[in-house]
Amino acid sequence: MAAGSSAAIVNWIEQSILKRIEDDTLTLPALPSVTLRCVEILRSDDFSYKTVAAALEREPAMIARVLRVANSAAFAGTSKLNLQEALTRLGQQNLRSILLEAAAKQAFISKDPKIAALARTTWEHSLAVATLARDLAALTGNDNAEAAYLGGLLHDIGKPVVAMTLLEAERQIVEIRNQKWIDSNAWGEAVNSVHRKVGLAIAEKWKLPAEICRCIRDCSEYDNADRGSIVNTVCLANAVAKINGCAVGPVDVDDQNALIMIGRSLLGISDDVLKKIAAQLPERVAGLFE
Repeated sequence: MAAGSSAAIVNWIEQSILKRIEDDTLTLPALPSVTLRCVEILRSDDFSYKTVAAALEREPAMIARVLRVANSAAFAGTSKLNLQEALTRLGQQNLRSILLEAAAKQAFISKDPKIAALARTTWEHSLAVATLARDLAALTGNDNAEAAYLGGLLHDIGKPVVAMTLLEAERQIVEIRNQKWIDSNAWGEAVNSVHRKVGLAIAEKWKLPAEICRCIRDCSEYDNADRGSIVNTVCLANAVAKINGCAVGPVDVDDQNALIMIGRSLLGISDDVLKKIAAQLPERVAGLFE
């Protein structure tokens, strides 16, 4: 690539990433083998919690998390449960969410300080969107609140992968080719321009349901033909999270308020109710970090 402006470098990065997705040469996070096995079991029509428990035996950290969640107040935990009892209490959808959340979290961890800072902020935003999406789904009578949670949690999963790819490109251009690198604004533009396609590639690799893929692809646009859809729920949650202090980068307040107004109308949510579930959102999200 010839030396040029930041815009030229950004365009080169975008095309390079898209080509690597097409050629299946972009390094994408994989589901841990135990998680993959458990998710496959849970997809089966005749699965048993005994089989899931057996698959989890080699993953003590995951067992500890399952037991902690199952015994929490959210699941009316009044007595300590063994693993199989905990799995039964959680149920198929909640268990899938716990497994995929733990796997997704690993994609937002980096040893590089610059990437780590972006990854943590993005994970915080994703947790906020997921939490709000689940609340909104429950309030609107959607019977798949866990899908809304996963859609919110994974809607930006492509961002840390693109950030790592940018780090590789920076080293190639600056250290090897001795060319000028892009500024922070162009860096953010490059992440935002391709992270959804990267996220969809991850979703395909993880064999996520179509509704979760739609949340990754379309969470900045409403589906007027399906007013109460999961993607509309995540889209509204995304805007509310940004307005309430859980955002990645600068926020266009007017744009987000317009999205909130449209989303409230589509989902039939009053402004008072929305303000109530968004109250102290940063503090709620902070409590989700382990």
